[in-house]
Amino acid sequence: MKFRTYLETIAGVGIFPLISLIIFFVFFVGLLIYVFSIDKKSLNKMRSLPLNDGIVKKTILSVTFLCCTGLSAFAQETEKVRAITGTDLLFYVVLAGLFFISIQLVILLVNAWSLMQKVSVQNGKPTVSFTEWWRKFRGIGVALGDEKKILIDGHDYDGIQELDNRMPPWLQSLFIATIIIAIGYSAYYFGGFGDLQLAELENEIAQAEVDKKAYMAKVGASLDENSVTLLTEAAVMEQGKTIFQEKCTACHGADGGGTVGPNLTDDYWLHGAGIQNIFKVIKYGVPEKGMISWEKQLSPTDIQKVASYVISLKGTKPASPKEPQGELLSTDLAVSY
Repeated sequence: MKFRTYLETIAGVGIFPLISLIIFFVFFVGLLIYVFSIDKKSLNKMRSLPLNDGIVKKTILSVTFLCCTGLSAFAQETEKVRAITGTDLLFYVVLAGLFFISIQLVILLVNAWSLMQKVSVQNGKPTVSFTEWWRKFRGIGVALGDEKKILIDGHDYDGIQELDNRMPPWLQSLFIATIIIAIGYSAYYFGGFGDLQLAELENEIAQAEVDKKAYMAKVGASLDENSVTLLTEAAVMEQGKTIFQEKCTACHGADGGGTVGPNLTDDYWLHGAGIQNIFKVIKYGVPEKGMISWEKQLSPTDIQKVASYVISLKGTKPASPKEPQGELLSTDLAVSY
């Protein structure tokens, strides 16, 4: 952690991984150009070098290890660069680099296979073509003409003969892989490294509660009719007006003069004046008079904005104001509640 903090103090440290990526990419491009530009004579000479010193297997294993190591390091480096820059262009450059290295790896494996075939020929061992290896890997190990060698005597039913075929290598590999995965899975969970289902459920519920509290705090869920305060900022008033136009004009009119609902611009109140009472009415509604509850549709902060906007309508002159309803309260008293 100290070393990481120290790196953060270096000016322009984010550019160094990008430079490393460019150098790495340029190196492989140069290597590819060199490979394609080399003459056939030199290539044949280089190809025969491992056959003279008897370390073919070591060479193949070493090259494969270096290639895999380089691929892993390159992937880690590019991931760091992307985290620092976060640009789409760099992401596509990383993908292009990974694709390029994948092609190099395929070429290397093909050359290794060809080299092994040549080594087998020089040692007097029969060569195995890729087609033959793939046929055996799929489980087709015996040709139709040679099936007599694996017939099971006495297992002839209605002309159908049973053969003593081995399990296909692909299926055998899959079976062994499931055993290995099962052992690792059991060791991970029953060894105490991972959470069992109940513990995982409890952790997820606890995390959900934390996330819920953070979200509720963000949208102002702690705000209620007892703690609400009057807002007067112009930007907030504009937001409250927008919500009012979307939700309230059907009953109170676009200018607040009232239609089905009461007039919001005069000094008469049906359910009390002030920001707290208006907030309460908007939140819980008045079902017996057709005022629905907006608690499920608007966040507490949005209700506060609308209530503040409603108070700002006091003293305005609507085009067709509805007759007064409720108790007469002065404008100053209504705002101070």
